[in-house]
Amino acid sequence: MIGFAVLVVLGLNWMPGLDQRAEEYLKYAMADNLLIYATARSLNGIISVIQSVELSVSLGAGVAVNLGEILDPLNDLIERFSAFVLYGLAGLGLQKLVLIATSGLVMKVITTVGLVLGYAAYLFRAGLHGWLVRLVTLILLVRFAFIVEVGVIATLDSLYFDKQKDEAHSALQLAQKSLGQLREEYMAAISESGLYGGLWESVGTIVGSDEQEGVADIAASAIVELIVITLVRGLILPLIFVWMLVVAGRLLLNPRGYPEQRKIPGLEVR
Repeated sequence: MIGFAVLVVLGLNWMPGLDQRAEEYLKYAMADNLLIYATARSLNGIISVIQSVELSVSLGAGVAVNLGEILDPLNDLIERFSAFVLYGLAGLGLQKLVLIATSGLVMKVITTVGLVLGYAAYLFRAGLHGWLVRLVTLILLVRFAFIVEVGVIATLDSLYFDKQKDEAHSALQLAQKSLGQLREEYMAAISESGLYGGLWESVGTIVGSDEQEGVADIAASAIVELIVITLVRGLILPLIFVWMLVVAGRLLLNPRGYPEQRKIPGLEVR
């Protein structure tokens, strides 16, 4: 039974498709995040154009409205979201580097040698059996932990994240299109009606428009949802797996308990 398990693990160790699928998923996730990042930056650029006009118009009774200030909250949220996407991209890139290192030829050879030596020690009841098994288990954790982690994230993507992410990205693209049209109408109004007449028409387009407020709300909700997905997929889950790997490694290196049991001088436990 143990021999069969060793053969299965050896087969998985040298199976090229296992590592390739994990690496392909990380490439897809990075490309997907880059697409979302490009959409967010494009939306940020559109809002920046609208904010570039620093004029205010009087609405009466001393009240003034700056057209750019109306979109300030959404623009700030987009800028913060762009930073989160970059963090997620950095996390995915780091995962890819670790995956390449743990799936390389050297690691595969180390895993094979460790499995063979561990199984031989088990068969011949060698005195090295205990610590060698722990060492082989640690090697297996390093070899396969990140493949399992990528598999878990890919499964969550297919079950939940992909659908939610696509819907949120579509909402973000809708906001991009709507605000792009607003920018064009704004600039066209200034060009055709003169500065002040166009400014008044632009205020009429932005201020008191339920449609524009709805687009801003949809964009904000989509950005918050994308922030959560990006953090969970690119940072939180990988950090959890790294923490579990560290804890498992310390337990394997210290089989008597974690943390280490301190010996009290003069007291011997038998």
